[in-house]
Amino acid sequence: MKQGTLVRTQNVIAADKCIEYLLTRPKLEMVGLGLLYGRPGLGKTTYASRIAFSKGYLYLRLEATTTPKAFASKLLLALYKRFGMGEYIPYGTANDLFMMCITLLEDHKDTIIVVDEIDYAFRHPQLLGAIRDIVDVTTAIVILVGMQNAKDRLNQINEYYFDRCNFFYEFQDLPKKDIAQLCSEILEIKFHPDIVDYVHFHSCGNVRKAMKLIRSVEEIGRYKNLDIVSQADLDD
Repeated sequence: MKQGTLVRTQNVIAADKCIEYLLTRPKLEMVGLGLLYGRPGLGKTTYASRIAFSKGYLYLRLEATTTPKAFASKLLLALYKRFGMGEYIPYGTANDLFMMCITLLEDHKDTIIVVDEIDYAFRHPQLLGAIRDIVDVTTAIVILVGMQNAKDRLNQINEYYFDRCNFFYEFQDLPKKDIAQLCSEILEIKFHPDIVDYVHFHSCGNVRKAMKLIRSVEEIGRYKNLDIVSQADLDD
């Protein structure tokens, strides 16, 4: 089973188009803020982390304990590393650290920052405000990634903030053709077409479940030393 492959499903293609939209936006008229959201298990975090790694974007994951100062420190460390500026031990107030981040982003135009688990920021208005200020003050692009109610929560918390977002994309359940593509690009053994039906039916379009099923298919095929694995082999 191939590891680390970002298969170009409909969600990946749509998310890529959203980022491209922000990259080509009229920067003096539109800020670079967007939101990817959806139910658990649809591949949002996998997309966010792998696209950041492959494209050189900054990837930051919020946690339940993330405070505005912790976010500023984490962002500053990531910026120093991204721009090859060596090691740095952040010190100062949250505002001091944040202003250092702004200065670096002003010097490095069109930096792309992916902020995963943005839902944790909804309890910290200052943290949300800091992220908004990044796109207001600089030409950086910030991609927020959150759960299925993230769009509604953002609108409820701050309508002005909501209006700053220049794209929203909700990750969808994978259709059968995307499941077929996953099987084709990830499985390292030959499989009968009915394997696609099996994975699609039992995963219900959930990427996380589909990946577990695909792994099971490969393990069974290798354990039984099959030239080609079919659904009948899984039922034995």
